[in-house]
This record gives sequence, C-alpha cells and structure tokens, in this order.
Amino acid sequence: MKNYFQLYIDTGGTFTDCIGIDHDGKEYRRKVLSNSSLRGKIARVLSPTSFRISESWELEKDLVKGFSFRLLGEEYRSIQIESYTFKEKILRLNSAIEGEKQLEGLNFEITSHEEAPVLGARLITQTALDETFPDLILKLGSTKGTNALLEGTGAKTLFLVTKGFKDLLKIGNQARPDIFAMNVVKRQQITSRILEVDERIDAQGNVLRPLNLEEVKKQLAAIPKEEIESAAIGLMNAYINPVHEQKIKELLIDLGFDFVSASAELTPLIKLVPRAETAVVNAYLSPIIHNYVNNIAGRMGKQSFQIMTSAGGLVAADKFHPKDSLLSGPAGGVVGASIIGKQTGHEQLITFDMGGTSTDVSRYSGDFDYRYELEVGDSLINSSAIAIETVAAGGGSICGFDGYKLFVGPESASAFPGPACYGAGGPLTITDVNLLLGRLDTSRFSIPVFPEAAEERLQKLLQELESKTDRPQTRTAVLQGFIDIANEIMAGAIRKISIAKGYDPKKFTLVAFGGAGGLHACDMADILGIKTILLPQDAGLLSAYGIGNARIERFAEQQILQKMNDLKPQLNRFFSEIEEKARELLVAEGFEKDQTEIRQRLLFLRFKGQDSSLEIQLEPSVDPEILFHEQYEKLYGHRVFNRPIELEAIRVIASVKSGNSPFNLKEVETYSPQADSQIQSTGKPIFIREQLKAGAKIKGEALFLDNYATTWLKPSWKLELQSNGTAILSKTGETDQGEKVKTQE
Repeated sequence: MKNYFQLYIDTGGTFTDCIGIDHDGKEYRRKVLSNSSLRGKIARVLSPTSFRISESWELEKDLVKGFSFRLLGEEYRSIQIESYTFKEKILRLNSAIEGEKQLEGLNFEITSHEEAPVLGARLITQTALDETFPDLILKLGSTKGTNALLEGTGAKTLFLVTKGFKDLLKIGNQARPDIFAMNVVKRQQITSRILEVDERIDAQGNVLRPLNLEEVKKQLAAIPKEEIESAAIGLMNAYINPVHEQKIKELLIDLGFDFVSASAELTPLIKLVPRAETAVVNAYLSPIIHNYVNNIAGRMGKQSFQIMTSAGGLVAADKFHPKDSLLSGPAGGVVGASIIGKQTGHEQLITFDMGGTSTDVSRYSGDFDYRYELEVGDSLINSSAIAIETVAAGGGSICGFDGYKLFVGPESASAFPGPACYGAGGPLTITDVNLLLGRLDTSRFSIPVFPEAAEERLQKLLQELESKTDRPQTRTAVLQGFIDIANEIMAGAIRKISIAKGYDPKKFTLVAFGGAGGLHACDMADILGIKTILLPQDAGLLSAYGIGNARIERFAEQQILQKMNDLKPQLNRFFSEIEEKARELLVAEGFEKDQTEIRQRLLFLRFKGQDSSLEIQLEPSVDPEILFHEQYEKLYGHRVFNRPIELEAIRVIASVKSGNSPFNLKEVETYSPQADSQIQSTGKPIFIREQLKAGAKIKGEALFLDNYATTWLKPSWKLELQSNGTAILSKTGETDQGEKVKTQE
C-alpha cells in the first residue's frame, strides 16, 4: 500500500492547528495564525535589504523564499523575501523598506497569500513554494462557512419559493429572541433576490397546480446574471413529492447555474421554514466553500481530502454540503475529548474548548449528544450536529469598561491585530489579563510577545475607570474582575448543556483543551463542583487530533408522522430502508459494504399535537415508548398518559468500521519533579510537559506548559501525568487514588 503523509488541520478564528504524521510514523505539530501569516521581529539591520531576525518558525530549510513581507500595521506591497538563511536567521528582501525609520525591534509579518491550511502543510512537510507537496491524506475542519454566515459575506443568492410565500424567511417561525425588547430588530436576510414560482403540491404529495417551466425561465431571464451567484429552491410539501424542485433545479443547471440547492434533497422533512432556510444557507455558502476547497486542493495537488462535519464525521471534500460544516472545528474537539476520556476510563465528560475567539462546550455520555436543528446567527438550519454550546469568550475576547461596568467580549481581537501583547496595536484581551496576572510564560509563545503593550492598555483602562467612577481601582482587582466575568460566561454555557438538560455537572469529568482551556479549567471546575479534570497531551491542538481520528460516517433520515402504536410491527422495515440508503452513501465513496456498520438507530417521538420531539435510541428488547416516558419526565418533571405518542421521524448513523486497537495501561510509581523555572513577576514554578516522565505529580500553585497550551494549577489542585501524555487534575482535599498512576503498556 502506498505511504501517505497524513495531515489533520483545524482552522479557527485566530489560530489554525496542524498535526502531521509522516511515512515513518513521526509526528509533527504546528500552530499558525488563521490569516495565513508568520510573524517575527527585526533584531538587527545588516543592510537596507537584509536583517537578522528572531522567530519561532521551526524551519529545516528556506521555505519562505517568495513570501510577501510587511511591517506590522502596514499594507503588503511589492516587497518579497529573496532568501532566508534559517540557521543564522538572516532574512534578505528583494527591495528596501520604504521610509526613514528605526527598524530594529519592529515586528513584521510574512505570507504566501495561501489559505492557512496550506501554510500549515508547508511548515509540517517542509515544502517550499517552488516544490510539490508529497502524497497527502488531508483531514480538515474549518470555520470558513460559519464566519461567512455570521459576517454576511456569502454569495449573492436567489431564492425560489412557492407563489404566495415571498416573505416566508422574513416571517420565519415568528419567534422573538428578546420578547420584552421595545425596539424589535428584525433578522437580517441573506437572500439577494426572491422569485415566486406558480406551483402547488398538497400535503399528500398530489400536484394541485402544475409547474410551468417556460414561465419560470422567463422570470429568471429578467434577473441580471451579475446579481446572482447561487440559487436555493424551497417549495411547499416538496419533502413528500420533490418533482417540482427537481425540475427547477435541472432548469437552473441548464441555464448555467453552478450552485443550486434543493430543499428536499438536503433535508426531506415536513417543516417548510427550516427546510427553506437550510437550502438558502447551503446556497449562500456553496461558492465560498467551493473556492476555499479549490484553493487548498489547487496548491496541494490531487490528494485524499476529507472535511469534518458538524456531526463529528468525515466526508470527502467533493461530496459534502456546506451546511454540514458549520461546527466542524468544535466537533473535532469533542471527538478528540471522547477518545482521551476512553483512554483514561472516563465516560461521562463535559468538554471545555477555550480558543482565541470563543469557547465551545459539550456533554458526552458514552456517545455524542446530537441535535438536528442548528442555529447559527439568524439562520435555523436542518443539519445533524454534535450539540455544542458556544459563547463569545476566548483568549482574544476584548476586555473593557462601557461606562457602567467591566465587560468581556463578545467582540474579539481575532488573528489581527490580536491581543495587545502581540504588538500590533490590539486591545486589552483575556490573553493580556492572564499574562499580566503571571499565568503565561512569554518564552513559550510561537510569536513575539510584548507584556509592556498589555500593561500600557491596562493603565489606560485604570485611568478611565478612576476618572469615571471617582474611585481609584487596584490593578489586581480589575484583572481578577475580567477573569471572573469570563469564567461566569463560560460556566453559564456549561450549565446550559448540563443542568438545563437534567444532568448534574458534579458527576462529570471536565476535559479542558484549546490554547486557553487549561488557564481556566480549575476555575470552571470549582464553580461547577467538578472534582476531576483531564488535560490531553495535545490540549492546544485537540480539535485537529479529533479530526484526524474521526470516523467516516453518514446520516439518513425519513419523515414518518404516524402513531407509534400503529407502527411498531413496521419499524424494522422502515429502518432497513434508510440503513440501506446510509450504507450506499459510504459505498459511493469507495468503501465496501461489509466495511460499514450502523452505529445508531434513532426514533424521534412526541405526544400527538406537539411540535418538538425527543430523541430515543432504539434498543433491542426495550419498548421505546417506556424510554420516551422516562426521558420526558426527566426533562419536564411529570408524565403524560392520556395522549397518543407519535413517531415524527427516524434516523440512522452509518459508519466505516473502526480499526482502532484497545488502549492498554499499566501502573508506574509517582514522583515529585523539580520546577524547570519560575515566572519572574510572581515566582510561580513552571513545569514543562516535555521534560516530565509518566508519574510526575505536581501540587499547585504552578504553571504546567507545553508548546501549544498553558495550564494554571490552582493551590487547591494537584496534577498527575499519565504516559499517554494526559494529565489528570483532582482536588487536593479529595481522597487520593493511591500513589500509582497508569501508563501506556
């Protein structure tokens, strides 16, 4: 079998995380800015076009020849790198920097003007601009679609809807997010043009008003081509009879439309509003995602290229729908956390992923918690997704004073300009706050860091606070205030996916990851009463790790809408039909049928007349109605017996069989390591993960660091290191589990 270089990449709002495994099994890790740039600092000017620089690019040869160069804060012009002597760190440009200025000590940025995953791949495979990438298996998660949807930068989209429903998306489901608001802000519409189609199909699938394609063609001809980049079709009752949607789709393709989304193809379910919104969102994102994927594939050549879905599975890049990738990065983190939990014997998990822009939390109880309606911005989408709660609190969240109170987020400093300490003129952020509190080691950052820039921002804020409140504010109290605000925002998200769903977080283990997860993990656990924390070895890159280890799987679904009592004898037939459909989706990607398995069979039950349903897993020899009553009582606090139960829909998850071998552990003796160094400002001991052996035991207060993440160990916590690199944190006041920890066999 041909050897491939494997790449697992997650592109977030601030950083892109990359893990690589070469032909010999050697692993590589990189973290690059998501604006696809590398940063450095001019240490010494050797000539008008050559400099000695400081950087942490980890190059083995000159990879940056041909990259564009700019000083931070300036625009990219025509200056390019002529050569880079990486051992002596001497950078030569093709022309001098314009203007008379003192260059020594200034920060700069370089880029190849490629997508961030391509830059990460170059660094890991050591492939220069004029070289061809090795044979690759690329597995990618990205926030590209999410950002386009939230920022309103998608394609110009035409929406074709049944006549009389022009305002369907504007009206939506008539829910008011803020019911007491005096000034109602209506949802932003992402469609550019809406076209009403004179057709009608009834609730039984019969054609009431035939479709006149020639009339539709005339309507389309009246729209200037430059006003439309993609099209979405959402017709009444197309879920039961999609014939009109299919005819319109064929017409649009014949007329030269490259991106057409038909609602019944994407989600064959009864509700018109979410079905139509799903089609519109998919069409709105299709050109953006298509170009993004092509930009990556065009640079890296014809490779095996898979994309992570919001449901935690992998899909071939040429077969996935953009609507299914909106939470791909966070889903990768949950998949990675579940693997770490199984390795360490923990099945009840709360995942806590704190990155640069946001924090994502989820609950895992032996399997993923799914949801099938996904709300992103103002759009409600039918898409299978791991249930993830996201809040705008991350390392890059802006900290400030609004005239009445301190605030954290929701705005972020993003990759550029980034936090104040990045030296690009950014605002005060949570990263700066942690740095100023002595919880970060500047020598471990992958880019130059300037604590004095963060301190300058803080002092300006303290002056503003004093002038507006007429009271002096202490530096430590303000910094701790920002930490407390961020912690409460994130704890609130965890309560939503645990307490609000009937689960006690005290019975769960917290898995902390993301670049900033370890900094706030002990605080989160203390707030929620959690006693155990897992810190994976790849905590700063866990989403990429999860993407690399995710299954290839497909969902299939069917609308039923009949009483459960009438259907029990037919359940197996219904499931057999959609199981075959799900398996065929995997076969279409080149897998043999006997390589596939049905991982879950799900029933969606509700009382007759209700709108929402509960997800019940079909189990052998267990009456699903009993499980429904139990779950209903757990969620709502009472039982209902006088109403029939209706089966709304069924779903199955088909997966390619996993070849993962069991993870065997053995016991080793613990020991107390010596600190590697101390934070100068606080004297706190610093322990470097790579310098420790399995069995290392640390009691707080301390910093526990690796190349991509930092953990702040509070005084009331202790840490024990496993041989798979996972650190287990527990309260020092709790009963010890002995002086032995498990390590890999």
